[in-house]
Amino acid sequence: MVFNSTAEALTISLVIIFILIIVSPLLSKRVRIPVIVIELIFGLIIGRSLLDIIPSHPIIEFFSSFGLVYLMFLVGLEVDFNAIRNHLYSTLIIALFSISVPFLAGTALSFQLMVHPLLLGTIFSTTSLGIILPLSRELEYSEEYKYVLLVSVTLVDVLSIFLLAFALSIIKGPIEASFFYSLIAILSLFLIPTFIRRIRGGEFRDRAREWIHEKTHFEFGVRWAFALIVVLAAVSEWLGFHSIIGSFIAGLIVSELIPEEIPVLKEKLASFGYGFFIPLFFIITGAKVNLPLLLSNITNINHLTLIIIVAIVSKVIGVFIATKIIGFNFRESVSFGLFHSARISLIIAAAEISIELGLIDEALFSIFVILAIFSAIFGPSIGKHVLINQKITLQTTSSSDNLA
Repeated sequence: MVFNSTAEALTISLVIIFILIIVSPLLSKRVRIPVIVIELIFGLIIGRSLLDIIPSHPIIEFFSSFGLVYLMFLVGLEVDFNAIRNHLYSTLIIALFSISVPFLAGTALSFQLMVHPLLLGTIFSTTSLGIILPLSRELEYSEEYKYVLLVSVTLVDVLSIFLLAFALSIIKGPIEASFFYSLIAILSLFLIPTFIRRIRGGEFRDRAREWIHEKTHFEFGVRWAFALIVVLAAVSEWLGFHSIIGSFIAGLIVSELIPEEIPVLKEKLASFGYGFFIPLFFIITGAKVNLPLLLSNITNINHLTLIIIVAIVSKVIGVFIATKIIGFNFRESVSFGLFHSARISLIIAAAEISIELGLIDEALFSIFVILAIFSAIFGPSIGKHVLINQKITLQTTSSSDNLA
């Protein structure tokens, strides 16, 4: 069969992307860098920054758009409301400082960068559950520390997603009375998971277990989840918010419907995302970054440096203050702040949406992607180093006390 040049370019680029999707987790394990970061770097290599082999095509745009929607669905799928409720006081304090201090720093910096204050403030306030979740499982430290870390990051993710959607709605146009009706409607959707949690009991779990274990029902459960994503994403758009809010709520609902004793359906849904849609989204997003344009202008370089420094330092300071109030020691508080400074998913989502809406230019889009890559590597790496030193210090102190 003879392809025209556009079809051939699309085919070749997709083949290369799928090869990179297979290679990414293998390379991630070897170099010990989050696989999402590897995928973004691969995107930089094959995209506009270097090889420029990704064509502009509706199929590419579809994969990117649905990948973003599915990413937010998986974030909702990982949220554990019971964990949040059990440590609500301490994690709420951390979340408020983790959001407010960077938000104020971003708002102040926005006037120098000529970016909307709400947009930059929201981007600075985000963190990344997708990075901290696997990291919390690897850390060899106290269970209390890891639990508070994971729950506080989850809470920041939930609040940041809503803050992003709210900010985008305000930026797109003047607030009218219809906006408040839409706000009430979208907030009411958040009550669905709470309602499901209240009616869940032993009988519900037993029926769900029997129903899901049947193959036909299991496959239907996957289809039902995808249908829910599409419906709630469409409802969210219709209400005037971005589709990521609807897909995030879909994740919350599915998470509550799946009994804890039957994780197979949740694992199946996650495998669809992390095995296909999410890598596509991050590689395609990385391909849109234009490093030559960014590095050709000293002003852009200055903006990149300033954004990275302020974004990380403000997050570390905010979380450090909160964790010291709660009672963590100095090193634990510093590591907490560094872990919270790792942002990738929501920064990429915000950058993708913002450039589509014309709120930022190509240079700022590239800066935000670089910020995501840098923070995802720097925050966890330095945070683990600080925490390891803390553990060694505690062990040395304990040994000295025993000798005494």
